[in-house]
Amino acid sequence: MSRRTELQASIVAVMARLGGSHLTREARERTAAKFSTLMFDAGFTHLAHPADISGKHLRVYVAARQAESPGARTLQNELAHLRSVLRSAGKQAIANAPELSNEALGINGGSRLGTKTAMSSEDFQTFTERAERQGRPGMAALLRLERHLGLRGNEAIHAREDTLRRWERELQADGRITVLAGTKGGRPRTVDVFDRTSASSAISSALALCTQQGGFLVIRADGSPAGGLKQARRIYHSWAHRNGIQPHSARYAFARDQLDGYLSRSYSSREALMAVSHDLGHGDGRGRWVKSVYMR
Repeated sequence: MSRRTELQASIVAVMARLGGSHLTREARERTAAKFSTLMFDAGFTHLAHPADISGKHLRVYVAARQAESPGARTLQNELAHLRSVLRSAGKQAIANAPELSNEALGINGGSRLGTKTAMSSEDFQTFTERAERQGRPGMAALLRLERHLGLRGNEAIHAREDTLRRWERELQADGRITVLAGTKGGRPRTVDVFDRTSASSAISSALALCTQQGGFLVIRADGSPAGGLKQARRIYHSWAHRNGIQPHSARYAFARDQLDGYLSRSYSSREALMAVSHDLGHGDGRGRWVKSVYMR
C-alpha cells in the first residue's frame, strides 16, 4: 500500500466511526481522497495518519482547492469533514483553532439557498421525452417519481418492485406514501400526495419498467443492472449532467404544488410550510427555510 493510499485509508477509517447517512459518508470519503491526493501532490509524502495533519496542511489544502474554483459551501463542507477527523484523532486544538476558521482561511460566506428553481411543466415534459427518445426510460421514471412524490434522487433509485407496489396500495388507500429506503439519516417519513392521478401514473409506469428490467429502474448502457446503488446514482447524475438537467428541481415543483394543496385545506401559511417541510423529509421545524429555498 502506498503512503498516499495509507493516509486515505486511515482517514476513511476514522470517518467510518462518525456515522451519518450513506450520502454523508460518501461525501466524507470523497474529501479524504481529495485531501490525500493534494497532500502528496504538494510533497507531503510523510503523512500516514490523521494525527500527522497540522494546520499547515489544512492551509495548503484550501489553497489548492480554491485554485480548482469550487463553491464556498463545498469548501466549508470539506473542511468540516476534515475537522471532524481531527477531533476524533485527538487534535481538537487544530480543529478548533481560530486561525484555521473558515473566515481566517478565506472561505466564509456562501449561501445555503443554492441556485435551483422549480422545474417548469414544459421542461419536465421535455426532459422525460428526451430520456425516452434516448432509450433511457429509467431516467424518465426517476424524474417522474421526484416530481410527483417529492422524492430525493437517492430515494427514487432505492425504489424496487416491492416498494412501488406498496406505494400503489398506500396511495389508493389514503392518499399518502411512506418512504423508508434511501432517506437522509435513515429517517422514514410519510408524504401526503395531492395530485394522486399523476403520482399513481408515475408509480405504475416505474413499476412496469422495473418488472421489465429485472427489478431495477437504473441499468447500464449495455442493458445490465447497475452494479450497486453507488453506480446507479452515478449513472443517473451523469445522464442528468450531460442533458443539462437538475433533477432536484423537480422536487421544488412538487413542493410548490404541496404548498398550494395545504393552503387549499385552510392551513395557515406557517403550518402549510411546516407540512411541506415534513413531506420533503426536512422535519417540521424548517418551514421558513423551505420558504426561502423551495419557494423562490
